[in-house]
Amino acid sequence: MSRTPIRAVLWDIDGTLMDSEPWHQQITVEVCRGYGHELSDEDCRSMHGVAFREIYAALHARRPFPIDLHAWADEINAQYVASVHQVRPREGAFALVEAFAARGLAQACVSNGGRMIVDANMRAMSIPHFRFSIAREDVANGKPHPEPYLLAAKMLGLPPEACAVIEDSPTGARSAKAAGMLTIAWPQHPAVVFDTVDHLVEDPGALDWDALCG
Repeated sequence: MSRTPIRAVLWDIDGTLMDSEPWHQQITVEVCRGYGHELSDEDCRSMHGVAFREIYAALHARRPFPIDLHAWADEINAQYVASVHQVRPREGAFALVEAFAARGLAQACVSNGGRMIVDANMRAMSIPHFRFSIAREDVANGKPHPEPYLLAAKMLGLPPEACAVIEDSPTGARSAKAAGMLTIAWPQHPAVVFDTVDHLVEDPGALDWDALCG
């Protein structure tokens, strides 16, 4: 049975469009250190693509924070927003956005980050081709639940199978697969292990988009 032609590309932001993961990690490590949490390399790897509330809950269970989730997240977010002008796009990402726009594909951003971070990234990218962005507050369930991507398809007026997703993290890829979308894993680090995805690539642009969109 032939696949539904792709009509939209949904992008993760942190680590996919923006090379922002090192900034998030450095700021999170520094803020946590200030509250008595020394994060190991393994801690940092396990946080990749995971929403703040899950990270906070895991760390708080290990050693209680003297501040609540919202104050902790606000502190991290404020530091990131102050430095977002220094964050660079991921190499090749913006060229792909332009190429997809030239094909007439709809595009939107679907993040597990909070609205403050998403809006800061959207302003920093300043790309006109994104129809909208979805942040963690926009859904009841964040990634790896399919809700964020299903909401994006609904907002575009497209069936999930007409959407392709580009993700850098296993958490995001699980969300896209669970939503029934063509899932393209574009990791920054070759050691990252994914569950089943449709394509694991070094360059999403190298895929046969003529066939995918035909």
